[in-house]
Amino acid sequence: MPTDKKQLKEAIRQEFKKCAEDPAHFLRAYCYIQHPQKDKIKFDLYDYQEKTLREFVNKDYNVLLKARQLGISTLTAGYALWMMTFFDDKNILVIATKQDVAKNLVTKVRVMHASLPTWLKQKCVEDNKLSLRYKNGSQIKAVASSEEAGRSEALSLLILDEAAFIPRIDTIWTAASQTLALGGRCIALSTPNGVGNWFHRTWMDAEDGLNEWNILRLHWSV
Repeated sequence: MPTDKKQLKEAIRQEFKKCAEDPAHFLRAYCYIQHPQKDKIKFDLYDYQEKTLREFVNKDYNVLLKARQLGISTLTAGYALWMMTFFDDKNILVIATKQDVAKNLVTKVRVMHASLPTWLKQKCVEDNKLSLRYKNGSQIKAVASSEEAGRSEALSLLILDEAAFIPRIDTIWTAASQTLALGGRCIALSTPNGVGNWFHRTWMDAEDGLNEWNILRLHWSV
């Protein structure tokens, strides 16, 4: 560890740059997550989580069919935190079946933010149960599903949590997709919920090459 102030400053600058360029390193090295039995633990990514994170970074639209208890909501929260920390004016919206479900993802972001060292941590200018906003202009906000959700907001990232279960999602997507058209991204993740719903149709169309979505499937055995 450098002892000279100039060396320390340069080491921090280099590490900040590395975190900005490599979200997996950022999450592994500096983020802590809430564990149901062990309080807070380091976010040691599994291989499948790192591969999924790479897809989030490289693809604008990801539709992800997953089993439960794989830590994908936590991974998505980590990706959102990375985006907010290293990029200015990012507007992230989480829509879920209920406000409490969407709020849980924002809480995961807040827990990881709190664990960051001072030199990595952006200054908060707004922090409440449903939103977190940084001085650099980046923010994340949670809302319940409604026909107005996602409307009239210029979004950098839309997260649809348990998308196969969200009521009125067709209307929500019609409105939100227009706000994403200028370079926004979307992560639609869900456990299965039958056929014919928006999530299922989006997945099937992606398999047939009829849309721009990147499909990801995470079985419980990963």
